[in-house]
Amino acid sequence: MNPYDHAHALARAIREWEPYQRAKRAKEAIDRDEPTKQMVRDFYRRQYQLEAKRIRGEEPTQEEFETFRKLSEIVQLNQDARAYLQADLELQRLLMDIQLIVGEPMNDIRLWSLDDFMEEVGRES
Repeated sequence: MNPYDHAHALARAIREWEPYQRAKRAKEAIDRDEPTKQMVRDFYRRQYQLEAKRIRGEEPTQEEFETFRKLSEIVQLNQDARAYLQADLELQRLLMDIQLIVGEPMNDIRLWSLDDFMEEVGRES
């Protein structure tokens, strides 16, 4: 079986996996509730904005942290939003693990690893 066949089989397996089914049901529930959907979108938007600041080397303000913390608490009170975020996090972990596993063969043929690059960049700074 070629890698593409395995990739399609993996996609089917993920769709059949219970955490995926939970995420799908949670998304369907949120899709029927516009205020919850907007709240979850706002949660992700603010989360990504904070992370983007960190990546750029900027320190988020106390007010931004506090706003995000309050929003997180509100989101956790909404059963559908909480279920969706938990299922989404579980699927993100799965995809990161799969990426590591699938990427292992590439390490055998790379001339320069990411670790090598980061070490060299660190020496130049």
